[in-house]
Formats: sequence, C-alpha cells, structure tokens
Amino acid sequence: MIRKSTIMLLIILSILSFSSCCDPLENKDTEKQEKYLLMATLYNYYAAEYQALAHQAFNIGKERLAQIRSERPEEENLAVVVDIDETILNNAPYEAKTILDGKSYESESWYEWCNMAVAEPVPGAIEFLQFADSLGFHVFYITNRKEKFVGEGTRQNVRNLGFPQTTDDHFLLRTDERNKEKRRQSVSENYEIVLLAGDNMGDFYEDTDVFTEREATMKSNMDNFGKKFIVLPNAIYGDWLTAIGIPGESQTIDSLLQIMAKPYHHKLK
Repeated sequence: MIRKSTIMLLIILSILSFSSCCDPLENKDTEKQEKYLLMATLYNYYAAEYQALAHQAFNIGKERLAQIRSERPEEENLAVVVDIDETILNNAPYEAKTILDGKSYESESWYEWCNMAVAEPVPGAIEFLQFADSLGFHVFYITNRKEKFVGEGTRQNVRNLGFPQTTDDHFLLRTDERNKEKRRQSVSENYEIVLLAGDNMGDFYEDTDVFTEREATMKSNMDNFGKKFIVLPNAIYGDWLTAIGIPGESQTIDSLLQIMAKPYHHKLK
C-alpha cells in the first residue's frame, strides 16, 4: 500500500506543478480554493497524525462503552450510532481522483465511487464497532449517502470490511431530507442511543450552516464531546465550509484570511 500511495502522491504533485506554470493569471483566482482541498485530501490519507487522531477518537469511544456497560450490565436496548463517510470509511481516494481529473465533486462520480464498494476503513473503526458488538450494544449506521443510488454498494462495502451488525435494518441511508435527526429519532423509538460517532456536527444533533449558530450549539454541547459524542477529523468537506462561505469568491477567502491575520495588523500599527 505504501508504494502505491507514494506513486499517487507523486502523480498529484507533478500535475499540480505543471498546471501552476501554464497560466498563472488564470489559476490565481482558483488556487486558494483548490489548495485547501488538496492538502486536506493528502492529510486524510498519508498523515500519521490523522491516523493517530482516528485511533484516539475510537479509543475514547471504547473507554466510554466499557464504562457504560459496567454501570448498566443488564440493559439490552443500548445503541451506538455512527456516520459512514470519514467516520468509518475513508473516501480520500475519491477526492484524489477528482483532483487528478481537474474536477470537483459531482453526484455521478460520487455514486460510481460508492458503488465500487472499495473504500478502506478509517483507522480503528472496525475494532471500535466490533468492541461495541462484543459488549452487547446495538449498532446503527446513519449516513447521507442516498439509498436510491448507492444503498446496496454502501452496505456491501461495510460488510466486506467485517463491520458488525450489517443487516439492512441497521442502515439508515438518506431517502428524503439531509437532516439526520428524524433517523436518529427512529432509532430512539426502540433503543437508547448512548454514543454517537461522526465527522460533522450534524452527526450528533440538529445542525445549521450559520457560523455563529454552529459555534454556539457546539459550545452548549461541550460536555458531551468525548463522552456521548466522538468526533473524527475531516477537513476535506462538511458544513463547516458552507458556514464560512466556501466554496465562494476569492474575496471571501481573502477576507477570512485577513481576519485570521489580525494580530499582524495590530503589530504594524
């Protein structure tokens, strides 16, 4: 895997190097938006730090489940809910392919990737859910992958990797709205959800794409992180980007960077 990964990295870097020297003026407006995606994609595939963060998250999850089970040894209706993309499956190869092709996310290419059913597990994810299964927790997979287009491919990918409790009734894919709250509530009708894992705030509670509201809701839930909510790292995509205006005009990114660089402005004054 390391040799193939190195080849992929060299291909990406060589293409970017070539494209950046072809027409600097034409590339200038888009390179800032593209750079964050490139670096985030590389990080979520190659970085030992990314793998460490994933293991750290799932190790905390294991500790919490062990504690819950020790405190509630006889209860049989306790459930764990996990997101799929960038929580238990790593889709960085899809992002790498779009970069190599000079494209961005498209539904058709995404459906193709999902139905290939070849995504690798996020580090520690399989062991975490197998541990949950061994302690008698019910496991449910709630994802915004669309049932109509990628339902079977998604289930097959998860099953092929050896994740537990993968009968159809344990998958809740998107059939209408993107908000996951109704699907969590449907699980709660028969089970008590004691732990959730995800890479986006909407994997834990009803979220918004308004920056100030997202931050306020996150802060109001601070005590749940590391206890009931287990967060996985994902800088590639998510509601956090919409909340700060990305994708958007280059001026938007410049203004965000200016805000971050405020300490330098004060120093110059």
